[in-house]
Amino acid sequence: MALPAMSIILYTALQSMQPCEKVFADTAKAANPTFKSDEQAYLEEFAKASCETSNPDILWLLALQETNFRFVIVRQNRGQNFKITQGAEAIRTLKELKMKSRSATPPSLNVDIGVMQFNWRWHGQAFGNDPLSAISPKRQVNYFLEKYSRTIYSVCEKGWVGCYHNQSNVKLSTQYQKDITKKTRTLADKSLTFLREHRGQLNGEILGTLPPVIPSDIFKNFAYVRSFPRPLKQTFNKLLADVAVKKTVRGAIAATK
Repeated sequence: MALPAMSIILYTALQSMQPCEKVFADTAKAANPTFKSDEQAYLEEFAKASCETSNPDILWLLALQETNFRFVIVRQNRGQNFKITQGAEAIRTLKELKMKSRSATPPSLNVDIGVMQFNWRWHGQAFGNDPLSAISPKRQVNYFLEKYSRTIYSVCEKGWVGCYHNQSNVKLSTQYQKDITKKTRTLADKSLTFLREHRGQLNGEILGTLPPVIPSDIFKNFAYVRSFPRPLKQTFNKLLADVAVKKTVRGAIAATK
């Protein structure tokens, strides 16, 4: 049975019988071997929010491109120069930014915040003018879904991913979209490794209830991801729900034997 084209992460979750959030988080850590364990809670929050969309892949790819899955991170842009702070130092930077933003004549501060690096000058109002709240992965994802992705999609259409980086410079936005496109290979590689590992742990009876892994499906999904469908809020996926029900029923039956 050939499956409809879908997100690589959702396909991997379906075929491995693992939660989308686990696929998202585990592949993210595999893509960044230096991932800091003290940011695990942020990654889990980001994974959960992303997996409540129709296309978690693009959020995964943007995070890889922007920060390599670092969360408590701030970039201060100063012309051709910049300063990056992380961890406790980044929190101090955000507290200082909050104080400056509330002054009678707040400066125009060119600062990028959090895993998706939203710029405070342009997006501060979306986070209640509170830089500390902007570090939240869930708030970043929600803002991206509800506002920013709609805006750049209406302006740039098929090139909307490049416009995430820059809407006014065609050269920069085109290069950014190319960079994101290349990173789909990383997502595919990490997802296939995850799939091989976890599918290999399933017994024959369970495997018999799953669709077969067909190379054409994987290539179809790869092409789907590279078309960059804009993610929409989606908390229900029939294919994944069906697998979850089958798994629950089997578990209940096994428990009675």
